[in-house]
Amino acid sequence: MQVACIDTDDGFRALREEWDALVQAAAAASIFTTWEWQYLWWRHYGGGQKLRLLVARAGGRLVGVFPLYVQRVTPLAGVGAGLLRLIGTGGDTSPDYLEPPLAPGHEADAARVLVDAALAIEGWDVLAWSDLEPDGAIDRAAMAALRERGLPARRGTSARISYVPLPASWDAYLESQSRDRRYTIRNTRRKFEREPGARFLVWDGASLDDAFDRLTALHHKRWQTRGTSHSFDSSTYNDFHRAVMRACRERDWLRLYSLEREGEIIAMYYCYRFRGTVYYFQGGFDPQYEKLRPGLCLMGYALEHAIGEGQRVFDMLRGEYDYKKQWARETRETCFTIAYRRTAPAFVYWLRRSLLPEAKRLAQRMVSTAPARNDG
Repeated sequence: MQVACIDTDDGFRALREEWDALVQAAAAASIFTTWEWQYLWWRHYGGGQKLRLLVARAGGRLVGVFPLYVQRVTPLAGVGAGLLRLIGTGGDTSPDYLEPPLAPGHEADAARVLVDAALAIEGWDVLAWSDLEPDGAIDRAAMAALRERGLPARRGTSARISYVPLPASWDAYLESQSRDRRYTIRNTRRKFEREPGARFLVWDGASLDDAFDRLTALHHKRWQTRGTSHSFDSSTYNDFHRAVMRACRERDWLRLYSLEREGEIIAMYYCYRFRGTVYYFQGGFDPQYEKLRPGLCLMGYALEHAIGEGQRVFDMLRGEYDYKKQWARETRETCFTIAYRRTAPAFVYWLRRSLLPEAKRLAQRMVSTAPARNDG
């Protein structure tokens, strides 16, 4: 088995057809490990960084890709460090399920040679891999290789993710809920459907830009009323997701579930459909219609539509919000690994990111629990 390192945009583009075939065949694959998502992320977020896209071949056939790059960071003034990261991480958008696609029957061998090649890359001080499959091929190979080299490493949970295994029918899903929950879902839908011009739709309009603009407006309205941070807040994020939406629409991977009232979209969920799973990525609604409970109403329609298409899973992705748990009872995790080469920048990075924050928290606890001084 041979491994090559691709470090040019042209080389990345040339992999498209082989990568697509590999993702379709791999046991572990998600929308976030497709060539489209990965390449577009690199084009929008990879500026100034060093591409290190590893490919494994057996008999000339592509059996594994490990999309990496080296990100330069400054943990302290005057000290630069190189982070070896997975493409898709390190920007202001947060994908899940970044397990690299590996050909069936070659997973263990491909993971081993890819991890060995990754650890041999020059220019990194800290290895920061996240959103991997716990005890997956890459996770197992990485921990074994790090132990063999005696490199300090830590492994933990990246995210806990709620998901809904979808039954054969919407009625079957409703029957799986409590009587009160069924009533809430049905009553909320009836209330919405009594509104003038009310309808559920999956966006299929000519202008995807119009849909994106409406989605961002609804998202901002939703979260600004709560005074919390929100997405769609940088030009890079917005440009990237516009491009991803176009690419996914061409492959029939995009689902923009929407509620319309009198010709106006009042709620929208931005989702992907890939290999039997619908991934819920972002959403928003107009707070002036909050009494209609548009979020709950739209989620019910989205689940019903996914079931009607024959999808097997509705994945809520990261974010442990109560509304997700109301729909999804099942959970799974992704994992991270962070490891350090024995370099001064790696030590400074560890000091800045691990030791100093803990020392600060300890000092704050000591101050908060100290007895009040009496000067009287």
